[in-house]
This record gives sequence, C-alpha cells and structure tokens, in this order.
Amino acid sequence: MVSLTEIMRQKDDRAFAELLNRIRVKGKADLLSDGDRSLLTQTITDPKECPMDVLHVFATNKEVDAHNAAVVASLSTVIVDVQAEDYKRDTKTGNMTNLGSCVKAKKRDLPDNLQVGLGIRVMIIRNLNVEDGLVNGTFGTIADIITRTKDGNRTVKLIGLKLDSPTAGHTKKIKGKPDNFVYIKRFEEQTSIKGVVRHQFPINLAFGCTAHKVQGMTMKSAVVSLKRVFEHGMAYVALSCTTSLEGLKIIDLDENKIYADENIRAAMDSMRTASFSNARPLLNFQSRHQSATFTIIHHNVEGLISHSEDMKHHHELRLADILCLTETHLFGSSAPACCQMEGYCFFSRNRHVSYSNRVDMSTKEGGGVATYCRSLLQPQERRYFHNVTDLEYNVVKVDAPVTALIATVYRPPSYDLATFLTNMQNLLDGLNSMDIQPVVVLGDFNEDLLSPGKKAIKELFGSKGFTQLISDPTTERQTLIDHIYISQPEYYVQSRVLQTYYSYHNPVYCILASFSAASSP
Repeated sequence: MVSLTEIMRQKDDRAFAELLNRIRVKGKADLLSDGDRSLLTQTITDPKECPMDVLHVFATNKEVDAHNAAVVASLSTVIVDVQAEDYKRDTKTGNMTNLGSCVKAKKRDLPDNLQVGLGIRVMIIRNLNVEDGLVNGTFGTIADIITRTKDGNRTVKLIGLKLDSPTAGHTKKIKGKPDNFVYIKRFEEQTSIKGVVRHQFPINLAFGCTAHKVQGMTMKSAVVSLKRVFEHGMAYVALSCTTSLEGLKIIDLDENKIYADENIRAAMDSMRTASFSNARPLLNFQSRHQSATFTIIHHNVEGLISHSEDMKHHHELRLADILCLTETHLFGSSAPACCQMEGYCFFSRNRHVSYSNRVDMSTKEGGGVATYCRSLLQPQERRYFHNVTDLEYNVVKVDAPVTALIATVYRPPSYDLATFLTNMQNLLDGLNSMDIQPVVVLGDFNEDLLSPGKKAIKELFGSKGFTQLISDPTTERQTLIDHIYISQPEYYVQSRVLQTYYSYHNPVYCILASFSAASSP
C-alpha cells in the first residue's frame, strides 16, 4: 500500500481535508466525532436558500432528473425541445432511413429529448475533442442556439456553449460569434437498440448530477443531498468534490449514510506498506554519485510512436546516456519526427530490413530495434557484420567516458531458437573482432531465466565470456526475458529493473564506469 500525503483539492482548507480523511474510512456502525459532526452541521442549508446555478449532487438519477426539470420550469428563458433523430438501415435499399420518431433508448444512450434554452446549465457527455478539453464531464452554459428551417420544419443545427473551464474550448468557433463560445453539433452513435443509429447533441442538463458523475471533479461550491445514498463510499465522493468546507452546502445530512466498505478497510489493514527505497534506483544513484559514469537502459517499448511521449517524460529513462529499445514497430526508411529526442542521436533497424533469408519473419508486423545516444558522446553506428543475416539488432560504439560497444537485440517469441543462436553467435564473433571492451548486449530475448530448464541463449553468452546482470522479473507475468550481458563485469557498478506504466515490460539498466572508477572503493 502507498499512502499519498499531499492533498490537492482541499490544500487551502486543512481542517476540511482532515475531516474528509476521517470519514473516508468511517465504518457503518461508527459514530462521527463531536468535532466532525459540528463541522458538517455548519454546512446544513435550507434547500430554498441554495442558488440554482450551484451544482446539486444527488445519489440517484431520479432525483437529478426531478431537480433539473424543476429548475428549467422556473426559468423565464424560451425552452426548445430537441428530439433525437433515429435512423435504421432499410434492408431493401441499404440506405439509412429516418424513423420519424425516436425509440425509447436506455440510460447509457444519448438522450431521447433535450430541453435547451439560453442560460441553461449543461454537461458534455461524450469525448468530442480531448486535446481541447471537450470531454465527458465538461460543464458549461448554453449561450447561443442556431436553428435552420427545412420543408417548413425548424430544427436546432448548433448549440453554442460558454464553458466553465478557461483552458477548454479553443476550437469549434464560428466567425462573427464571441470568442468564448464553443459550438457543438449532433453526435452520431449506435444505440443499445440493435441497428438503430442516433443523432443527438451530446449534452445533458446539469443543474444537478449524481455522486458517481462528480467523482474526480473539483468545484468551488456544491449542494449535496445524502437522502438516498445507497452504497458505501458514495457520501464521501459527494462531500469531497468541493475545495473548501465553506463551498459545501448539505441539504440532507444523515451520518448513517457516511460509511466505507468493511471489506476494503480489512484489505487495507492487511496490506503491507510499500517501500520506496528501491522504487527509483537510478534516480537515487544519480543523486549520490557525480563521478564519470555511463548509464545504459534497455526497454521493450511496445510501439515507439504510440509511447514516445510517455518515454520522453519518464523520470528515469531520460537519465540514460544510451537508451536501447526493442519492439519499436517502425516501418519505412525514416523515423517520424515524434521519435526524435533533443540532445540524442537516433539509430534504428526495422524488422523488414533485418531478415535476408526469412521472409516469414520480415513480413510480420511489429518488431524492430532502436538506440538513442547522447549527442555529446559522438556515437558511431556499425550496421553490418559478417554472416549476421537474420537478426533484429543494431550496434553503436562510444568512446567516452567509457570506450564500449553497445548492441541491442530482439528475438521474437516465434523465431526458432536454432536460427537465432547461429546469427547471435556470428554477431558476438563480429563484436569480438573489433577488439573493443567492454561489450554490452541488451534486449528482449524471450528466454525466461526464472523458469526451470535449459537456457540456450544464456549459455551461448556464457561460452563467450559474458555475464548476465539482471536477476529480478522484468514483465507483468513475473518473467525475466529482458537481459543485459556484459563482457567485462569489472566495468559494471550497478544494474536493476525500473518501473513504467505503459508497457508489459519494465526497463532494465546498467551503469558502467571506467576501470579505475569501478575498482575504487
């Protein structure tokens, strides 16, 4: 178990934050302390005194619908009913035909009917543009309604929203309209009714919403009803959505509704507390040692393009002097711009050019290797070795602070061991002929060193004088298939497994030093 100690949402109201921490784990049979009860009692408010434009949080959809309808009925604005447009494919013509009236859909579908009008509070209920903040859960106010008339029928074409978030909604503008208006159109998606496609605006009324919906949201103020809370943790979610106790208004306080799941409490009590002593080994090493060392990391990235941003922002991968990657999944003669990293030279060998005799391997998708080297090291790539015809590999030579050869290798799980071993032996012979030491070979070899049985790849390296450095699991299945082999272990000062969140594989690393530095106390 890892306990987070910094509270962000209630960081400016410590008393409220501490109250929430206590009620988060309150048992169903436990009583609130006098102090906690007093704090919550201060927030009790008459429903009639709660402003309509402040979000009301309820336990059930029925309460939310009733509150939204009541608020809309009390407004003086002109209300426009927007019916969903439902279509179904005609079996004779194959065309999508308007059903004329919408079918009764389920809760997870876009709404059958919407009541829209200027000043009405709404919430976007689909992800429209994630980069622009137009996502499920974004709140706003209807500021404009654009209609069109066709065949005598007047329909709503676009709805203009003024969003609550100043950082969202920089796209979907209309020339001549205010810059802070964002316009949305009908959204198309399959309904829960087989074969029926719905066109409807992806919004819901948002004068009120459920506790489930506000989970993860942060608001300055909210009105919370605990009247119909029906499960553990729900009250805590609703009460903790505001940034301060001052912004919280409770209209139905019932402390019996505030409780945590006993099974969760028991599980937490049984968990061991995680130690961070080995959680960031490379960072810890860097903070203690400023001597001339050299860090090499291998990571099976499972797609370089899709994970390039994750990799660039990883707190330890960017400490690498050389970063060796397998399963880059690149194709073609040049790498996309997103694969470049400032301050690094990039060398890659894709799968389709790695096999001369094995068409069955070269035509498969995936695979590929790449190496990032700090530009200051002035790395040199060696692309070809005698009799290495069918192997996914690349080799880089560096001269400072340690003269070394670094080879990255990937063996696909479907690649037969005999052919791989022949090519691997030829590569090791070629590296040895360059008369440069140490030689470091890193990669995903798909040979689990933690399972019983013969380890032919490790034995090959051992016969050539190499030592394997990694001893802990490197994958989610607790296998050790990502290896680091070094020809002269006296250069090595540390090696371990790192942590990452976006790949099945965890990175592995080793730190080298010059022979004199590695030998010193």
